[in-house]
Amino acid sequence: MSRWLLVTGGAKRLGRLIALTAAGAGWDVALHCHASAEAADATADEVRALGRRAVVVRADLADPAQVEALLPQAASAAGQAIQGLVNSASLFEWDDAASLTAPGFLAHQTVNTLAPVLLIRALHQGLAAEGAGRRGAVVNILDFKLANPNPDHLSYTLSKYALAGASRVLARALAPTVRVNAVSPGYVLPAPGQDEAEFQRLSRRNPLDRAPDAQQVADAVVFLLNHDTITDQDIAVDCGLHLLSLARDIGIA
Repeated sequence: MSRWLLVTGGAKRLGRLIALTAAGAGWDVALHCHASAEAADATADEVRALGRRAVVVRADLADPAQVEALLPQAASAAGQAIQGLVNSASLFEWDDAASLTAPGFLAHQTVNTLAPVLLIRALHQGLAAEGAGRRGAVVNILDFKLANPNPDHLSYTLSKYALAGASRVLARALAPTVRVNAVSPGYVLPAPGQDEAEFQRLSRRNPLDRAPDAQQVADAVVFLLNHDTITDQDIAVDCGLHLLSLARDIGIA
């Protein structure tokens, strides 16, 4: 039987690359999108060109009701239970301790923490309903910032801390049916609106003196999806950037 994977934010950027890498490793892929339907359709065509099946499912991750329906919708489109889940989509808006607002904080928690948790629970429920022996895997995309936090993007950072905690709790709570792991990328893609020269400067300032690559992040995700003895692990794909104090060692104020 084929294996189906749901990738949130699978239409573009890192989510797209994860979807294509997983397809190359034998997964059929349900691509989640919200507003990027055209890009999702294009990525689905790329998955099919690799010889795998693909479907596109839409949901606003800021709406818990839509999130609750997303994995059953993907399973219906696939014609079988979903066995893999990558929580790649994130809300990433700037704030700090002075500018944080309650609505902004709650928006980040809803999209970046609550939505992944609801999807993980739905994955477990769907596999449990299939009967004994069904197994699944989750990979949550975190951030190197959690190992070495900086004051910027405070609401985003706190939401990823919460997801990291949820990953550990759920790895235990949902075993043996579902494994839960994480990948923490470094500077692999420019943030929306980020100056390219600034991105290039930051991406290379790390202990290994080179820029990590988004493909390597996708490779790590697929490794965790496929390695059925690993759970509750977080792989940092950041050339050691998590080891540094950002303000002191790479000059981020």
